[in-house]
Amino acid sequence: MPVSDRKESELADRLAEVGRRVGLAMSDALDRIRPAINAVAEVAGRPEVRSVVERAEKLLRHRPCLCFCARAHPDDAGICEPFDAVITRPHSSDLFGEVDVPLCAPCAAARAARDFTG
Repeated sequence: MPVSDRKESELADRLAEVGRRVGLAMSDALDRIRPAINAVAEVAGRPEVRSVVERAEKLLRHRPCLCFCARAHPDDAGICEPFDAVITRPHSSDLFGEVDVPLCAPCAAARAARDFTG
């Protein structure tokens, strides 16, 4: 067997051995953490945990209404749904320029009525 073929064969054997060792190490690590993963999955599936997660997801979906009601529609005080913005409306700011402001439905309607009546 020529020298170059022998070197290629040795390299292939070494790479195969390294791959085997890496695979064993990963398998051993997974075997060690599998009980913890199973415990977390079991807890996450409990109804009371799912309930908490669902409530948190619902809260995170809500966007605050940033209307500044006292300035934007002072005649309609108290109509705001502070944590239920459903649309955005452009607002011009000296500091930030044109920005989209999230608004709840009552504030958006009050602003539209105020703009319509002038």
